[in-house]
Amino acid sequence: MQDTFTNFTDTILAHAASRPKAVALADDYCKLTWKQLADLVGRASVWLNSLGIAPGDPVGVRMTNSIDHIILSLALMRVGAAKVEFGAGETGRKFDGMIGTLKVGTLFIEPPARSLGAIRCVKIGLDWRAGLSAFKGDNKHPDSYEPFDISLSSGSTGQPKGYPIGHAQLFRRTHDYLDALGPVGMFSNDGTGNLLLTSSMSFGGFLYTLMMRLGNGGRVTVLPEFTKLMDFVRAVQAEADAVLMLTSAMCEDLISCAPEDGILFPQVRAIMSVGSPLAARAKRDMVTRVTSNFLEVYGGTNFGLISVLHPEDMLDHADSVGRLFAGVDVEIVDSADRPVPPGVTGYLRCRGSGVSPQVISEAPQGRFEGFRDGWCYTGDLGAIDSDGYVYIRGRVSEVVRRRGVDIMPTAVELALMSHPGVREAAVIGLTRAGVSEIIAVIIPSGKPDAQAFHSHCIDLVGAGQAPGGYLFVKQFPRTSAGKIDRPKLRQQIGKKVEATATKRPVI
Repeated sequence: MQDTFTNFTDTILAHAASRPKAVALADDYCKLTWKQLADLVGRASVWLNSLGIAPGDPVGVRMTNSIDHIILSLALMRVGAAKVEFGAGETGRKFDGMIGTLKVGTLFIEPPARSLGAIRCVKIGLDWRAGLSAFKGDNKHPDSYEPFDISLSSGSTGQPKGYPIGHAQLFRRTHDYLDALGPVGMFSNDGTGNLLLTSSMSFGGFLYTLMMRLGNGGRVTVLPEFTKLMDFVRAVQAEADAVLMLTSAMCEDLISCAPEDGILFPQVRAIMSVGSPLAARAKRDMVTRVTSNFLEVYGGTNFGLISVLHPEDMLDHADSVGRLFAGVDVEIVDSADRPVPPGVTGYLRCRGSGVSPQVISEAPQGRFEGFRDGWCYTGDLGAIDSDGYVYIRGRVSEVVRRRGVDIMPTAVELALMSHPGVREAAVIGLTRAGVSEIIAVIIPSGKPDAQAFHSHCIDLVGAGQAPGGYLFVKQFPRTSAGKIDRPKLRQQIGKKVEATATKRPVI
């Protein structure tokens, strides 16, 4: 990418000029070349101007994944609007709250969605792309420091927060991802590989990966929203040079499909896990049973890439989220903001040119989440060892104090998920009769055995951290980003736990 670009969509025009006939976007119904994509983005930017969309205007997008969704996103970026992605089915108090907090004036929707009250809703129907032929030219906004996106946190632990991301930050992250992930083939600047868009663009990790792939000249294929897992597996197996980005839950699904002997996806270029940390057992299964070119990254929509766990480190360092990436400054500090020694758990903070400069939220921010003194406090508890490997212990907001002991749910969840009988686990803090307790909600991979899970957990994290009860379910409520919706899960189990949770086994 050229350093003279001021708008990230300049990269689209550059690829259109250098290789106009190469495929940029594809789905089951059509393929767009770089020249066609650049032309549509330009026309759509003029169309947006006709709607009165001005630089800096907060606009919402609530659509399923599609080529039209991508074209619209690039056009909004082109005109300098501040786009806010909502899940296609997003409704309710969280949605209404963020619409009001971010002052969204226009919402782009797709049929059969209906207009919403006082918000101006613009439908993107099947004839939208053809209708752009009536518009000519380009409507580029030149200021690279305008936020092009207000990225929402997943809301998995409460009300989502908004993080404004500018063009300059996305350029920085695109360079960072190419440097860190280029050697494994996840990113390249030669147009090779084919990124399969596998999850909602409302998940910032997937949206930014998509944009960075396009910025580097990589092809993107939009997959349908499969209702059956095996249809998804067959679609991936049909791709000869695929690059995939998956959540931890999606990785667990693929492991369940892996053959007893051999590799599920021997032909893929790379698979990367993002979002919630994957259990060490699952990481080893991914690299030995799904693809040998599997990696995990730790980062955030508000601060970008922090660490990468490469395939060659997957077996020996699977309990970490990889080594620090050199492109960002990271520290673990104590409650007085003093750096702690290697291996000591503390509050993770970072700074760098790819970090969002602020947070937009109606909820008050804790001392160790948000921006302070030039640092972004991620809200994560973690440790960094002497070799630079990062270990995530949990979220500051999720720590439960039980009988004078601070319990970190993430650490307990990872311990439980290292047991082969636990497919996925969520540890929830509840207050019963005025006493704090933690309950492990588990999706088992076979017949559940609370006694075995409890003993295994004690062996790894100690009796003081082990859950006080176990509840078994078939699935978790999830956010549009695929993360466990913890407030909803807590609400669901709160009324049932007294009657249905297995009491702590007698040891």
